[in-house]
Amino acid sequence: MKALVTGASGFIGKVVVQRLLKTGYEVIGFDKNYIDINTDLITGDIVSFNFDSITEDVDIVFHLAGLLGTTELFHRPIEAEMVNVVGTLNLLESMRKKDVDKIVFTSKPNIWKQNIYTISKENCERYLDMYKEIYGFKSVITRPFNVYGPDEPLQEYRKAIPYFIVSALKNEPLEIFGDGTQTMDSIYVEDVAKALVKCAEVLPDDVVEIGTSKPLTVNFLAEKIIELCESKSKIIHKPMRKGETDPNINSNGNMEDILDFKAETDIETGFKLTIEWYKKHLSDFNEIYEFKNEDFLEIEN
Repeated sequence: MKALVTGASGFIGKVVVQRLLKTGYEVIGFDKNYIDINTDLITGDIVSFNFDSITEDVDIVFHLAGLLGTTELFHRPIEAEMVNVVGTLNLLESMRKKDVDKIVFTSKPNIWKQNIYTISKENCERYLDMYKEIYGFKSVITRPFNVYGPDEPLQEYRKAIPYFIVSALKNEPLEIFGDGTQTMDSIYVEDVAKALVKCAEVLPDDVVEIGTSKPLTVNFLAEKIIELCESKSKIIHKPMRKGETDPNINSNGNMEDILDFKAETDIETGFKLTIEWYKKHLSDFNEIYEFKNEDFLEIEN
């Protein structure tokens, strides 16, 4: 089997590539940036790139490329729509023309939320359903939850766990949006990669929610990271951000039923592995995405 992985040099994409190689796939990567991923990597703009010469030679596509962020993308709505939706259509049309009908797509949980990222992902899901119904595609929609692990960036968007870890390692305050009682289903990136490869084997019709089904409060996660980092950091609470009106993010547990697979990495083990990586690379994180006053539902005085 030969697989094309878009977003192959991204946080999740790199791990998916390595999992596929270990499983015996040949892999072609595609990304806007070049990073050595131990396999062929083609660089280009997903919106305009002609995929025909690649898709004619692959059996399945893992589509992870996209512009990420929730509140952050309120500042980049047109770019997000182009990359996430038009880029997906560009890829799907090439697959259709070259008779490649298998695709595993990474969407986003809670696609009813009112923010740019989730709306763009919902649009992609609808197009995938259309290509399945009209053209007979075997498309798998997956919704990974709060994925964490080594080497997640913080410059263009800010995810809670890497932000908490970097701040704790620097003994800086940890900002929590809202009162922190909202829950997150946090899953280690290696488990996500294994689940995505399983999806390629099973090709289920149902949407697969990739999570642990063990939600924890944001307050607990922040406190646990402070403890594991042996940090002097304090927690401060700020207003909720735009686009996060329903803050609880929990999987429905169908991954185990559909894929016969459940997350193998417990939260403490995953945090320790992740913290060790950020300790070694802390100097790379001098710049972290800063939210603006207009990003909050309530403007601070």
